[in-house]
Amino acid sequence: MKKNALGARIPSWAILIAMLAILGMILIPMLVIAHYDVPAADDFSFSCETHAAVMSGGSIFDVIAGAVEKAGKVYYTWQGSFSAIFLMAFQPAVWGLRHYALTTWIMVFSLLGSLFYFYDRLLHGVFGTSKSIAGIIAAVTSTACTQFLPSPNQSFYWYNGAVYYTFTFAVMLVLFGIMIGYMLHDGALRIVAAACLCVIIGGSNYITALFTSICGTLLITILILKKDKRFLCLLIPYTILLAAFAISIIAPGNAVRQENFSDHPGAVEAVLLSFHAAGRNALHWADLRFAAFMTFLIPILWEGAGQSNFSFRFPGAASAFSFCLFASLFTPHLFATGSDGPERLKNILYFAFLMFSVLNLFWWLGWMKGKRKRSRSTKNGISFGTLAGFSTGALLCLGCAMVFFHGTATSVAALSELRSGEAGGYFTQALERQEILENPEIKDCEFSPYTNMPYILYFTDMTEDPAAYENQDTANFYSKNSIVVR
Repeated sequence: MKKNALGARIPSWAILIAMLAILGMILIPMLVIAHYDVPAADDFSFSCETHAAVMSGGSIFDVIAGAVEKAGKVYYTWQGSFSAIFLMAFQPAVWGLRHYALTTWIMVFSLLGSLFYFYDRLLHGVFGTSKSIAGIIAAVTSTACTQFLPSPNQSFYWYNGAVYYTFTFAVMLVLFGIMIGYMLHDGALRIVAAACLCVIIGGSNYITALFTSICGTLLITILILKKDKRFLCLLIPYTILLAAFAISIIAPGNAVRQENFSDHPGAVEAVLLSFHAAGRNALHWADLRFAAFMTFLIPILWEGAGQSNFSFRFPGAASAFSFCLFASLFTPHLFATGSDGPERLKNILYFAFLMFSVLNLFWWLGWMKGKRKRSRSTKNGISFGTLAGFSTGALLCLGCAMVFFHGTATSVAALSELRSGEAGGYFTQALERQEILENPEIKDCEFSPYTNMPYILYFTDMTEDPAAYENQDTANFYSKNSIVVR
């Protein structure tokens, strides 16, 4: 290839179109396999009231009343996350088993939509990159978030766990985007929208509630120190967030649940342990797949930094501060249980790790570019040779990860389970059970265990003990006396 061809510059919008096309193709197996998805465990536990309202022919208001009833019961008997419990009550199988496939569509597109919106507000709105650069970074991050996360099942295919963590994480990113929009353009409607989202976040999982509260406190403090009167309007959603969070924390049900975790660290110890957990997990997630992700982004972020007038000062301090924020995500669960948390929680920690890594790399590259040249870049696009070189490096890292570490991507696993018939076999057996569960004349049910348990779709099953909560809650959902699996 001629030298001038290698030096040719590719417009960022063309790269964005290519990345969107790749992302779209990658998502197809994930969305197709969702057709075979079925509810499990807590899906039934938190939706008996709404399902009863649907089955009795009730209106949407009756269904909402059922969700409120469930949130109230759980608030006093198990946990205070009232907004999350309310959302859990609307798991799609309430309206029929085949509707459960909507779970994947809801979770995937809420996460991707929030990523694109947040990156556009932050990178384009604050740092001054082009919209196409922000879009490329969002598309690449979306690819990594959907393909390499700890548990795709618990983030995209199990509604109960996904709405508690993945969906709330997406709501948090939208809130941050709205707050950035308000700082840039003001607007009363943004304050109203932010206040509504703060109710959802404050009453959901404690990880996103605490993290959002920390970020809100930092923003309010900075504005007060700068004597910026916009903090007065921001106090509205901020106060609502703290109030919702406090209502969730003081729930009587939390004490009931906490009895299962009597051996847990104190507040100070939990904070210290959070730094250790953050470092340990970051090292674990910084594998060859992560290296591929970051390698590809280097020329994109370099171009974005050249478009920005931002100073990018003190990159070491910025990285240290971001690590403290990242570590704060581990604190609530460590304090409550003494552990990092289940995989559904680790999914959003992984999302945060990727995003913090991108922003840190962007900051360092911006600082390095500023050292070379303070003026904005006058060239349009990214060098073909540079992009090709970094893309090749990224593909080599990804290939080595797949070959030597036996890692797999979500869509590759989904495609494999579709082709092997494992997903279809799993769903066929679920339909056989469903026929019995929906038969009002059968009150005591006995099923054989699943013979197909696809990695992407299968979360858990009922047991041979009819008193197990999975069995009892499923029996209540379908108005059965008992269910056993043996």
